[in-house]
Amino acid sequence: MNDSYSNLNLLIILHTYHTQSITENVNVRAPALTLLFAVGLASAQYKNATIVVEKFLGNRYQNTTILFPPEFDYENPKILNQVSSLYQIGPEYTYFCFATRPDGTRYGDEWFGLGNPLHLSTDNLVVKMISCHLE
Repeated sequence: MNDSYSNLNLLIILHTYHTQSITENVNVRAPALTLLFAVGLASAQYKNATIVVEKFLGNRYQNTTILFPPEFDYENPKILNQVSSLYQIGPEYTYFCFATRPDGTRYGDEWFGLGNPLHLSTDNLVVKMISCHLE
């Protein structure tokens, strides 16, 4: 069984159990458990963003593939210290991803995603972080 579905089923069972307990005992943990349930449900629905980080090495390119959950920003100076282009290659639906400069501003207003790569430079630039959103 898929781990996401297993986790989702466990969250549903826990939510159902605690909801029954709350109605019987008038427990004040309902908002926290409902929020936990909603977060678990949302994270179970989305797959990791799969991004290719391209680096120009003078006469050739070097690609590094990274995977990260879209609810978190990706920061790794070892990989993002030299970037010429960024490509989303998975999952099968588009995330709207943005590259951020070291000063915290975005590299333009352009997003990148499936079929829409972000070409930053013919040389390499430093990217502080990559953030992706479904919509």
